[in-house]
Amino acid sequence: MAINNEKITEENNKYSKEPKNCSSAIIKILILIIIYILFNCLISKHYKEKNNNITYLKQKERRRDLKTKKFAIGRRVECPQCGFFSFYIVNLGCIYKYLNVGYVPIIDLQSFPNVYNGNDTSKNNPWELFFYQPYNFTLEEVKSKARYIDYINCTALDYRPDEINMYYRKESIIFWHELAKKYMPIKNELMNEVEDIMKDLFGDSRNILGVKLRGTDYIAAKPPGHSIPPTVEQVISDVKDMDKQYNYDFIFFATEDELIREKFIPNFGKKLKMLNPKTKINYNYTEKDFINLNKNINGNIEYIKNYVINTIILSKCLDIVTNRCSGTAGIFILTNGFRHEKIYNLGEYQ
Repeated sequence: MAINNEKITEENNKYSKEPKNCSSAIIKILILIIIYILFNCLISKHYKEKNNNITYLKQKERRRDLKTKKFAIGRRVECPQCGFFSFYIVNLGCIYKYLNVGYVPIIDLQSFPNVYNGNDTSKNNPWELFFYQPYNFTLEEVKSKARYIDYINCTALDYRPDEINMYYRKESIIFWHELAKKYMPIKNELMNEVEDIMKDLFGDSRNILGVKLRGTDYIAAKPPGHSIPPTVEQVISDVKDMDKQYNYDFIFFATEDELIREKFIPNFGKKLKMLNPKTKINYNYTEKDFINLNKNINGNIEYIKNYVINTIILSKCLDIVTNRCSGTAGIFILTNGFRHEKIYNLGEYQ
């Protein structure tokens, strides 16, 4: 059999060219990679320089504001044992008042003895664990660097959210909601924690009925001017009716009263979700003291944090059942709206 030398030579030439073609392709790819890296480096440098310039300008503007703006450091000293969301609505009214007269108001829960700093004024400002100050200043920054500071009293006598009647005035809820959103927003870290907790409790469901009941010192002391809460039995009956009508995935229940909690729990099985504090209050109903003076609450920032998180979660429920109180006012200020609301109005203690 004759061997075709020409064909063999042609095949050898064909395969001998492949390494050259491969090398050429690899070189092109490497060039493209180098160009891509250089391009991204230039873009990154540009944005870094831009961000540095923006940061510098913001810092320069901030330094100028601290030297030129008037700051009002607000303290609520007449009721150091008042509830946290009582402070919340009074402080919101205080912010509104002093913004309107040209101040940058700053809330101070540090420099006077109160149940939130445990009467220890050396602690950091407890307020700033949960909320940003207007324009994102801090109390420490203002006290150390601002040129013009006035110290003011924030009182319940000033114009503020009305925890008795605001639920029936949509324009009032919207007004305070927008003011709080702009000048007293919740800290990002806390909101992220709330989202994680809600994911653990409810998964992806938003078909949730929120239920809040105020008890303890309301029931024991019957403080004049405060709303009378419903009985636990009445609320249980109403919640069952709503669940039958709307078939909720979950019922989120919040109360500071251990006796109310014990009565409520057996009625709703696995649908019921709660976020209870680690510490039991063991409230003494015969002494009729303010609940915040309880030794297990006074200065217990984790207890207050749990209370604030409960309030935020309630504000995110689809529907709400609650009695009137400062905490409920906080829920309605924080919420973007409820589908259905049941708010007990049984008058006020005289």
